[in-house]
Amino acid sequence: MDASSNKYRALTLSIGLAALLYLASVLLTDHRAVLSALERVSAMSLVAIFLLSLVNYLLRFWRWQCYIAALGHKLPWRRHFLYYLAGFTLTVTPAKAGEAVRSVYLRPYGVPYIQSLAALFVERLLDVLAMSLLALLILLLRPDYLGLVMMAWALVLGLAWLVTRPWLPAKLHSWGQHRHFSHQFDRAARMLKAATVLLRPRLFLFGLLLGILAWGLEGTALYLIAREAGVPLSFTVGVGIYAIAILAGALSFLPGGLGSTEAVMGMLLIALGTDSAVAVAITLMCRIATLWFAVALGGLAVAALGLNKRHRTPAVLPKITPACKP
Repeated sequence: MDASSNKYRALTLSIGLAALLYLASVLLTDHRAVLSALERVSAMSLVAIFLLSLVNYLLRFWRWQCYIAALGHKLPWRRHFLYYLAGFTLTVTPAKAGEAVRSVYLRPYGVPYIQSLAALFVERLLDVLAMSLLALLILLLRPDYLGLVMMAWALVLGLAWLVTRPWLPAKLHSWGQHRHFSHQFDRAARMLKAATVLLRPRLFLFGLLLGILAWGLEGTALYLIAREAGVPLSFTVGVGIYAIAILAGALSFLPGGLGSTEAVMGMLLIALGTDSAVAVAITLMCRIATLWFAVALGGLAVAALGLNKRHRTPAVLPKITPACKP
């Protein structure tokens, strides 16, 4: 079975599991109350919520394009955007690892797999850092979550410190020469070496700030949904809840955080006094507007690329001086 078939099988399975999960959530609560809460969300608010997610994708694509440029490659931005969106079809994979399918699209343009995977690794690292920072907002209302947030921060900062050590690639390569998994150690060493360009202070800070802004917009979507559903949630707490729920989903390593993200988001809303049926409604709407909207856009991008067979043209563009200077 080819990679494309595996991709669609994973996507179909994830969508099916999500549908069952959401259906069970509604059936286990007062489904009439859930539907009533969903009906309170106005059409204008729905448009605003989906636009917030779209701006999130645009900002993250800008960061991604800067990373590829910093590694010495230039692609037509419209086609590159389609490649970036196409990765969203496999967002519902553990730690979003399926988004590495972008590497396949970029390879004909002369972008080595190691470099595109290094960019994906840095992107994921900065996303976790950004979400950890946003999660601190929940402490404004619930200081009892300090231990959980600090634990996440300790892990994230420890990882960030480790991967930015200039000696780590050489150390991994050395370890690989004396172990059975030499190929994996060598691959990790080469990926981290390629990532050093993106981990330089200026580019690192740029990527982190852009990540905070992008993910903050999706957190704003949760705040708007809650407000429309009649829950008096403050902006900072809404963003904080979203960040903690996404982090919990990422740490679970379940496909797309399915189940874990929804459970944490719902429990946090209920802990703040939200009715369980309304909490389920808010969670479902938020995940549709963020996770599943991304998957749908990714599917459209894949279809658009499939209609234009020229995307397989193996033209290799010359390396250039990075055009994106944050």
